[in-house]
Amino acid sequence: MGDRTQNWKGLEFVSAVPSQMREAVEFLFFFNPGQALRLGGIRASIGHSGPPEILQRDGKLWIGVPSGAMQCLFACDTRCEPRRLAGVVLYVRVLPETLSISHLAVHPEYAFGGDLGGGGLGLLLIEKVREIARRINGVKKIQLPYKQGCFLPV
Repeated sequence: MGDRTQNWKGLEFVSAVPSQMREAVEFLFFFNPGQALRLGGIRASIGHSGPPEILQRDGKLWIGVPSGAMQCLFACDTRCEPRRLAGVVLYVRVLPETLSISHLAVHPEYAFGGDLGGGGLGLLLIEKVREIARRINGVKKIQLPYKQGCFLPV
């Protein structure tokens, strides 16, 4: 990632966000205009892992699936007041050596050509999952979202 992360200072990565951010989570994940570009892959992912839903407990929200196996990582922009939701990635350990990214969403303003991003946040979220994978014993590769058979070494 190198110099690309320099553009993203001020981002915080968390597994859950305050319940007051429900509308932002819904927009980012379920009503994101970028979904149209990935409908086939999104449908395949839902068919494989189940439909994602917003879950809530103790004043916190995250996105999960009925099996409960999915992990969620949000990117929040701390430079904005109030803090702003910039992106989210969902991933799961499908095999002892593989983490699979099942869903990835970036807010349009943080996507390529957006007012706050300039592109690269999706790659940064993938890199964050890669960092997590390095800390999990036995994981050697990451399956990229919406691409059958496309892997990234850990």
